[in-house]
Amino acid sequence: MNIFITASKTIAASSFIIGTILFALQLFFRHSYMLVYPGIIFIIVAVILNTIALLGLLFYLVAKPKEKLEIIKTCGMVLLNIPIAIAYFIILIHIEFPSEF
Repeated sequence: MNIFITASKTIAASSFIIGTILFALQLFFRHSYMLVYPGIIFIIVAVILNTIALLGLLFYLVAKPKEKLEIIKTCGMVLLNIPIAIAYFIILIHIEFPSEF
């Protein structure tokens, strides 16, 4: 397996794990805003890193069609973070502002 595929999987998994930890901590400390700024910084960094990984995978897909299945699986792993992050955001908004929805 290519080191780029492994790195992309590591970036995606790390983004998921760190995002889930921040989400759980925010649920635990409900009305505290101490995690808002670290969370925003994490989201910006994660979006940049995951976008770079995804673009690199797409270029790698064109260059190495023999590894197509593994590259597509890795792209799916990277892209799976998007709906998870949206779900976390919606849950936190509903908890913080329950009467507005």
